[in-house]
Amino acid sequence: MKVKMFDLKIKDKLLRRDLIKSLNRLFDHGQFFMGPEVLDFEKKIAKFLNVKYALGVSSGSSALYLALKACGIKQGDEVITTPLSWIITSNAIIECGATPVFVDVADDLNINPDLIEKSITKKTKAIVPMHYAGHMCDMNKILAIAKKYKLKIIEDAAQSFGASLNKIKSGNFSSAASFSMNPMKTLSGYGENGIVVTNNKKIFNKLKTLRHAGTTSDPKKKITNFCNDTSLNHKMDTINASLLLISFKKFKHKIEKKNIIAEYYNKNLSPKIIKQDDYMHKGEKNGRYVYPIIINKRDKLRRYLEKKGIETKIFHLPLINKSPFYLKNYKSSKMRNAERLIKKIIILPLNEKLLKGQIKYITDNINYFVENDKL
Repeated sequence: MKVKMFDLKIKDKLLRRDLIKSLNRLFDHGQFFMGPEVLDFEKKIAKFLNVKYALGVSSGSSALYLALKACGIKQGDEVITTPLSWIITSNAIIECGATPVFVDVADDLNINPDLIEKSITKKTKAIVPMHYAGHMCDMNKILAIAKKYKLKIIEDAAQSFGASLNKIKSGNFSSAASFSMNPMKTLSGYGENGIVVTNNKKIFNKLKTLRHAGTTSDPKKKITNFCNDTSLNHKMDTINASLLLISFKKFKHKIEKKNIIAEYYNKNLSPKIIKQDDYMHKGEKNGRYVYPIIINKRDKLRRYLEKKGIETKIFHLPLINKSPFYLKNYKSSKMRNAERLIKKIIILPLNEKLLKGQIKYITDNINYFVENDKL
């Protein structure tokens, strides 16, 4: 049996029909940049996330970079973040001229809030928590720290669209938050896409300017170089927005299916296996980007599953602070827990197209490995 990590083929005939219809509407009106679909998508996302403002951009990377810039992160600032994430989390900080300060993770794979205060200096201006795999960081503790030291929070919510803590959705715990909507994410587009959200009008206006090369929109198109700030082109094009609108209609059904798969793993995987779900907060809904487990002999398990036709992934290796650029240019502190966990994390398939037989096949093979190989 073959089991893919992600299955991005469009096999559903009704979905394919809807996507083609959406493109035909775009072809008819011809507004390929900043067309009505972009505004429609932004409004729907803002309503769903219960935020005042949402701005479509070209990628999740652009979303985080613009969120940091709009919140005033600049040369000489320090920004506290996690070493266990995709490289963009800290690259975006550096592109603002600031310095990322890494704080170790807790056993749930998210930044450890109990260690944050030790890393705060006079230069610290913000905290960037990343909700790993859709599991929410302990935002109550992080908010209390930010308030105490008058720091901004910018959420890297790339992996947590739809996640919530005590009915407050990811993206609402910060001055601004960034989401990725590339084809692998739970709210998936058909190319690189992202969105920035905020409840602050001043930040929103700054984001609008930064999104389009630092310029102010001119409806009459007489002035195109009225530049208030230096930036690049980070706009979401109308093609992506029109396709994302179709994905958004399917989102509720998709997350329900992913939750069913995750619950099956939770109930049926060996109790010897540590699951990120073991650390779920009370009142939390997981964004269900992927399903990580923590296991000894991770690499041996991966080779075993590969022979069985089961695709898995290892994310975020090496740790950001251990990647060549960071080792060369920044002082590397010991991230003992992250260094321990990065050797044990394996990502299991969680795509909504998995069949019951495939989910059982994955689980049975992992359990067989656990019971027949000394861990």
